[in-house]
Amino acid sequence: MAPNDSVSSLVTADPGLPRPNPTQSYWQHIPHALADVQSSELPTDQDFAVIGSGITGLAVAKTLLEHHPTATVTVLEARALCSGATGRNGGQMAANAGEQYLSLAETHGAETAGKIVDFTFRNLEKMQELIREYDAVESSEMQILQKLRVFLTQRKFDDFKKSIARLEADHPSKRGLYTILSADAILKDHGIHGTFGGALLPAGTVWPYRLVTKVFEELLKKYPGRLKLETHTPVESIDYTPNFASPVTAINPYVLRTPRGPLRATVVMHCTNGYSGHLLPRLRGLIHPFKGTMTVQDPRNSTPNRGTAVSWGFHYPPSLDPETKRVGYGLYYLGQSAKSGYFYFGGENARVDESVSADDSFVAEHSVSHLQEVLPKFFGRHNTSNWRLISSWSGIMGDSPDGLPIVGRLSAALSGRKGDGEWIAAAFNGYGMANSLMCGEALALMALGQDVSEWLPIAYGLGERRLQETLTVPKAIDALSKL
Repeated sequence: MAPNDSVSSLVTADPGLPRPNPTQSYWQHIPHALADVQSSELPTDQDFAVIGSGITGLAVAKTLLEHHPTATVTVLEARALCSGATGRNGGQMAANAGEQYLSLAETHGAETAGKIVDFTFRNLEKMQELIREYDAVESSEMQILQKLRVFLTQRKFDDFKKSIARLEADHPSKRGLYTILSADAILKDHGIHGTFGGALLPAGTVWPYRLVTKVFEELLKKYPGRLKLETHTPVESIDYTPNFASPVTAINPYVLRTPRGPLRATVVMHCTNGYSGHLLPRLRGLIHPFKGTMTVQDPRNSTPNRGTAVSWGFHYPPSLDPETKRVGYGLYYLGQSAKSGYFYFGGENARVDESVSADDSFVAEHSVSHLQEVLPKFFGRHNTSNWRLISSWSGIMGDSPDGLPIVGRLSAALSGRKGDGEWIAAAFNGYGMANSLMCGEALALMALGQDVSEWLPIAYGLGERRLQETLTVPKAIDALSKL
């Protein structure tokens, strides 16, 4: 494991802007018509500037437009539309709050921990509702299915069962949400080898890029005078420069500087996840990038196609290879296309300095070969000479020291700028599909003055206790140093 000072420099480094030449994500191999959309001239004065065009940015923009009758909204994206984490993830609509429940309850209490479970499962339901609302079931290849979580050591399985038992004891209404399975049942009924047990829970899969781009397309039609998408327009810096002698600059005090010129806005919404620390230096270490690897593999009919029935998660203790210094980070995630039979398989096995990185312009060969070696064995296949690698790429997630999203208004102490018009929803810790949509909705509603405390977990906020106790740089260093 890397020394603490090395880890400290990694988590507190400037992630920079999204790299202009990212690896090609399979999800985006057929670009949407809006992939490179931008106005002939950058808008000058806007009510809301939304930085980032993934699920979070989409949810913020959509909610602002629907709940404010006149607000103007500009979404700024450094690269092509939806080219960040949403366009590079595993396509899994799955929650992990049950697995985390015991730790959440011990840290935050049973009530808040239960609220997080409810929030993540409700978020998945709202994802499905959004897909149906925009008639994207077929185009996004949505499947409503069960997630099969399996555990590759007895201790991991025992810890999981304790967490679920505590969840059901604290919240009897959650009984039956998870169906515990033995290793024998997993092998017999699901054909998965090498496990010590697991569980089934409600979940889904989706082609996320197709969903987000379709909704943006429809929003542009519905709000043609109020919504603008500005791709290939990275925000290089933000200044707070109100000039009360001018009505325009008094109303729009934030200046977002881009290579295409400045944009003034009343409110700035940060939806940049692992890249948040670039424009918000005081959040470096409270949010840090984490690079993952994804593959698409073709088993060529050597396994049954289960794409309409199940997706998979494989859990193991984080491990360090003393020779290569590569860390296995504890989770592989897998879905299958019901149409092609292709496996979408991701995870990470790499050195810490390779993983705590915001550079998705390359994918490490050893990370790809590791995923190629591991996947077939779960299905009892050791001769994989006929399996084909269709695609591989990297993507940048955003992690927080306490493993929870960060949602709320940025104080001047956190933004580093005067004014109270900056907001953030980020740090989804690899589970954006179970959090991003409603976190974005909550952020927009809060910016419009609405109270969302009834359904947004308080543990996601930027309260003083969190900032002093669990959302700290030492906690981030400690979490990575224990791997």
